Amino acid sequence: MTADPLAALPDAAAMSDAELHAEITALIEADAVSARRWACDRPACDGLPHSGWLHHHARATQRPPEGDWAAWMMLTGRGWGKTKSAAEAVREWATTPGTMIAVVAKNATLVKEICFESPKSGLLAVIPPEDVRRYSPGNGLTTLRLRNGSAIYGFGAETPDNLRGFAFDKGWLDEYAAWNRHTAQSVYDMLWFCLREAPSPQVVISTTPKPLPHVKRLVERGRRPGSTVVLTTGRTEDNRANLSPAALAELDSEYGGTRLGRQELDGVLLEDVEGALWKQWMFEVEGFRIARPAVPPLDRLVVAVDPAVTTTDSADLTAFTVAGRSYPLEQMYGDRRPRGYVLHAEQDRHTPTAAMRRAAALYHEHQADCVVIEANNGGDYLPALLAEIDPTVPCRVVHATRGKRARAAPVAMLYEQSRISHAGPPRTFAALEEQMTTYVGASEAEERSPDLLDSCVWALTDLFLDGTGSGMPTGAADHRLDGRR
Repeated sequence: MTADPLAALPDAAAMSDAELHAEITALIEADAVSARRWACDRPACDGLPHSGWLHHHARATQRPPEGDWAAWMMLTGRGWGKTKSAAEAVREWATTPGTMIAVVAKNATLVKEICFESPKSGLLAVIPPEDVRRYSPGNGLTTLRLRNGSAIYGFGAETPDNLRGFAFDKGWLDEYAAWNRHTAQSVYDMLWFCLREAPSPQVVISTTPKPLPHVKRLVERGRRPGSTVVLTTGRTEDNRANLSPAALAELDSEYGGTRLGRQELDGVLLEDVEGALWKQWMFEVEGFRIARPAVPPLDRLVVAVDPAVTTTDSADLTAFTVAGRSYPLEQMYGDRRPRGYVLHAEQDRHTPTAAMRRAAALYHEHQADCVVIEANNGGDYLPALLAEIDPTVPCRVVHATRGKRARAAPVAMLYEQSRISHAGPPRTFAALEEQMTTYVGASEAEERSPDLLDSCVWALTDLFLDGTGSGMPTGAADHRLDGRR
C-alpha cells in the first residue's frame, strides 16, 4: 500500500529556504503522481479517497474485467465515467513497449477532441507528459507516440477503409452507439481484421446505450454464458461524487421518468416491443430531436384532438397534439418530400367544454391553421361547441373508418423514413413516445387506449396522408403569419 505523502511532514522551522522549497516541490510532484493513480485493489471500492489513496479514483466497476476477454463494453448513462475508464485502459496497455492501439470515434474531430484532448478524461490527461514523445493531431489521422515505442492512432468511424492496412494490438471504440448505423458494424469488423496478428487482442467499448443493431448484437453476445464479451452497465447517479449537483438536479428535472432519461441517465438499453409499429431506433436518428428554434418555417400547422367519450374517473384521457409541415427550402438536391414536426403533446381529463377551450388555446398559442377533431363515439357536437366557445377557430372533423393500428401504420412509416422530428423538451413527448413504442394493436380489453398516439396520428394524417395535402377546415380558413414556428 502506498504511504500518504502528507502523513509525516518535516518541521519547516528547522529548514533553510532552499530545503523548504525542495520539500514543497517534492510534495507537489508526489501529489500529482498520486492524483494520476487510477485503480486500487479494494473490492467494491466506491472510488472515494481512502487509506493510501488521497484522490478520487476508479470505482470497482470502472476497472477492466479480470480473466480472458475480447471486448469490454461499458453500456452506461452519461457522466458515469466510461471515457475516463477507457482512456485509463489504453494508458495501461500502452505501458507495454511497442504496443499499437487504435482509438475510433464517430468522426476525426471527436476522436481528437474527446478521446485525446478532453481535459479530464482524454489520453493526454491520463498519460504522464514525460512518457509522451510526440503528439500529432490532424483532421484525419491523430497519433500519439510514446517514448517506449508504443503508439496510439485515432480514427473517425465514417468508413471502414479508414483503418484498412493497419495492424494493432488493442482498440478503443468511443460512443459506439452514436456511429452511423449503416457503417458501424463494418468498422467494428475492420478493426478486428486489424487485430488479427495481436497476441492478445482486446477492444474496450464506451457508449451510452441505443437500441441499434450493431449495439444489440454485442449486448446479445455479452449475455451468453461463457462469452468473451463482458458487459458493464451503470447509471449517471453512480458517479455523483464527481458530478455537479446542480447539473444532476437539472437533468433529473428535465429527463427523469422519461424514455430518454432511462436511456441517457439510467443506461438502459430500450428493447423493442414485439408487434409495435414504432421501433426504438426511429427515435435515435440524427435530427429527430431538435430544439424549437431549429424548426423551419411551416406551411401548415394543426392542433389535433382525440376526445374522451366520457368524463368519469376511469374514462380515457383527452389528448392534444400540435404538429406542422415544412417543405425543404433547397429542393434541387436530396429529399424533396415534406418533413413533419411534432411541437407539443399533452393529455388530461376534460369535460367537453374544457377540452374545446384547451383546443382553442393551443390553436392561438401556436398560430395554427385549424383544429382537427375526431368525432367518433358521439363527438359530432364538438365542432359546434368549439364554434360557440371561439368562433374564430376553424376546425376539421374526421371520422375513423379503420382500426387504430391500420390508421397508425402509415404514420409510423413516416417515422421509419426519418421524416418526422420531435421539437421541444423531451419530457413533452415522454408519454407520446411511450405509447408509440408499446402499442401493438391488441383489443381494448387488453390494451388501454393510446390517446396521445391517436391525436398524433390524426395530426400527421391531416398534414401528409389525407389525400388532398391541404386538410380543408370547415368554415373560413384562417391564414396566419408565414414563417411561424
